[in-house]
This record gives sequence, C-alpha cells and structure tokens, in this order.
Amino acid sequence: MSFIKITDKLIEFSTAAHASTFDSFDWPETIDEDQYWFSPNALSIAGTEFEGELSEQQKIKLSKWECINSFSMNTVGERELIHSVTGIMDEMPLGEAKEYLYHLINEENQHMWYFQKFCTLYAGKVYGSKSMPTEAKKISRSLDHFMVFARILLFEEIGHYYNIINSKDEQVHTFVREINQAHYNDEARHITYGRRLLSVLAKEALHTEEDVEYANAELAKTLIVNYNALFNPSMYRDAGLARPMSIRSKLIESSERQSIYKNKMLKSVTRAFDACGISLAFPGGNS
Repeated sequence: MSFIKITDKLIEFSTAAHASTFDSFDWPETIDEDQYWFSPNALSIAGTEFEGELSEQQKIKLSKWECINSFSMNTVGERELIHSVTGIMDEMPLGEAKEYLYHLINEENQHMWYFQKFCTLYAGKVYGSKSMPTEAKKISRSLDHFMVFARILLFEEIGHYYNIINSKDEQVHTFVREINQAHYNDEARHITYGRRLLSVLAKEALHTEEDVEYANAELAKTLIVNYNALFNPSMYRDAGLARPMSIRSKLIESSERQSIYKNKMLKSVTRAFDACGISLAFPGGNS
C-alpha cells in the first residue's frame, strides 16, 4: 500500500478515535502505593541480579518511581517532538501525507498534558532530562528532516514497548494501565506513520556515504542517551535504595539490559533502519 493510502487510513483512524483527553480520564485522588505502578517485568532491574535482591515491597516502591521516570521522559520528549516537527513540517515535500502531522501534534500535546499531570498529581514532580547531543555540522535540509523523524521514531518505539507491558499486566494499578493503553492506541498509529515516513525521507536524505556515516554516528548518540535515561538515579534514590549511582552504573553495563534494549525494545524498528541503509549501533556492541 502506498504511503499516501496508509496516511489516509491513519487520518481516518485518528479522526474516528478523536477525543479530548482533557476530560476523558477519571482521575483518582490517590493511587495505592502497595500496588505496582509499573509492571515488575518492565522494571529496569528485570533480568538482572538486582531482581532477586529486592523484596516484593521494594519492587513495588521502585515501580512507582519507574512509572514517574517513564512518564517524565514522555512529558519532556513529546514537548521536544512537537517543537521539532512544527519547526520543519512546512518545508517537507510530503503532499497530502503532511496532513497526518497535524493529528500527530494534537495527540502528542494531549499526551504531554496527561503525563505531566500524572507526575505532578501523584508524585509532586516531573523528572528532568539531559538534552540530546548533536554534531554542529551543516547538513542538507533533507538529511535534517530524516534525523528529526529518525530520533522521534526511536523515542516512540521505547515508549511503545512499555505501554504494551504495562497496559496488559493486571498487577499494575488500573488507572496506570488505562493511561498506558490510551498512549498505546495513539502511538501505534504514529509508529506506523513514522516507519513509512523514514523510508520516504531516506531516499532524499541519504545520497552519499558521508550522509550515512553522519546519520549512523548521530543515531548512536541518540541510542545511548535514550538507554541511559531508563536508569535515572533519582528513581532509585526516591525508592529508598542505597547507592543509587552504583545501581545505575551496574544496570547500564548489564548485558541483560543491553540485550533487552536491542532485541526487545527496538528489534522491530531496527529492520526499518536497516532497509534505509542505517546500522544502529547499540550500547554493548553485539550483546
């Protein structure tokens, strides 16, 4: 199916699903802190030595702050996404396929609002994040457009992985599952669009070996920043765990976590990049 036809279908689905999240959730006064806010299978310690060292109550407490970290990443990331897309969309020669970007921006704006509200209401704060490092180099407009949407797609795929696990796990608080399901519904469309858009943009952006080398190098930085953000020391500190920086360092270096990042979180999108001639360089090399 052509990109235009796929986009038309996505616009149909977004229009049919259109609802204002500003009044669609029934926000509880509190969320039970004796219940998981984040699936134990999605915790940053899952699959590592720390999983067996923490008690059930410690995991439940950690799950609250892992949830806040995940939602904070979405709050900050989607703000940056909206800024990036609105800054270039008028330059992009996408024809009728450009219309979907307006739906995407509208939906991301609502996501940003409910993630920020959740963090503030139930934790009293939104975790900050580090800015994405980029090389100060003059590149073509087409390569710049490709890089914007390539970074967005990687970011969305990570959130999608957590949405799937947390929306399905009945151990997770009902309202948290509802938030994850709502985000999943919209992001599934965004990812479908993003993967096809990547292919379209690559044809104009990646003309030379130098273009490919630049994209590979910059996306390698993106992969590291996104990966490291999953191990925010603040969430270990807020969960009352001793030596949060040490925990973070060990988890970042964990071959189990590196494998999950490469072979579960981003396995599907890796194929989309491969098709464009981009080889994603994951933390840990071949882990």
